[in-house]
Amino acid sequence: PSAVAFGILSSDQAIMRMDNSGKVIVAMSTGNHGQSLETTIPQIVAEHLGCNIDDVLLVQGNTESSPTGPGTGGSRSAVVAGGAAMTAALKLKDKIVQIAAHMLEASPEDMEVNASVVSVKGTPAKALPFAMIAPLAYQMPEMLPPGMEMGLEVTARFQPAGQYTWSNATHVCTVEIDPETGMTKILRYIVSEDCGRMVNPMVVEGQIAGGVVQGIGGVLFENMVYDDDGNPLATTFLDYLIPTAPEVPDIEVGHIVTLAPGLTGFKGMGEGGAIASPPCLANAIHDALRHLGVHPTTFPLGPSQLLTLINEAKQV
Repeated sequence: PSAVAFGILSSDQAIMRMDNSGKVIVAMSTGNHGQSLETTIPQIVAEHLGCNIDDVLLVQGNTESSPTGPGTGGSRSAVVAGGAAMTAALKLKDKIVQIAAHMLEASPEDMEVNASVVSVKGTPAKALPFAMIAPLAYQMPEMLPPGMEMGLEVTARFQPAGQYTWSNATHVCTVEIDPETGMTKILRYIVSEDCGRMVNPMVVEGQIAGGVVQGIGGVLFENMVYDDDGNPLATTFLDYLIPTAPEVPDIEVGHIVTLAPGLTGFKGMGEGGAIASPPCLANAIHDALRHLGVHPTTFPLGPSQLLTLINEAKQV
């Protein structure tokens, strides 16, 4: 289960405003810490509003301007915050289309929006760019449809259809262990994952790669050692080892898409790399040493630990 939605985690809000130049500012409670929300949220807005992604600015986690919300966590950003951004974008698009249709003396149903321009279907010459519609909305109420409120500012709060989205990932790897040094080499690593509709495949694969490398570190390298008095002995990266580029294989990723129920079809995917990678790698190491009678049960499984296990098995 991902994108857990209960209590304050159940919803997020987007405050969206188009300024006089046609640029879009989106304020949300999210707090990016490496999952590329500055890319994915504007991408969602651009797709559903019909504007250029470069025209969208995300302001997040600012207590002076952002709406009340739980922030980022639990793989909820695309599902809940993305849903709020999508809903707000559709509301703002509807108002922009109504204004353009009124100005062009056409029906709103006959309008299309693309690249920050509203045009009449089949008649591209009859068009208005956002940069022309926006100042009208703020400065010329007589040009708006009857009864329409001035301005281009919308607020949308989104709550997903269920309490969870159900993400999936399967990891497979092949390793080679040098019996003389205990060094493990990862020959191939494959991930098949399903995070529902993908906003940005590159971002998805980046998070998977980060999670897999986190798992590699936990299995092969990272070890927080203490003395009998509880003092940490691994106080620098000379003592606390982490994986670097030579230790990380090319990670092959295959995407399967089954849509989550509700508006967006998104599922959480932040844990898809980190949860499965430790048991996948540990089981591969176990399989490689099985014929020696070695059955590792603790981490890390670095060269010294594996050599110790191999030597102990030889003495049995």
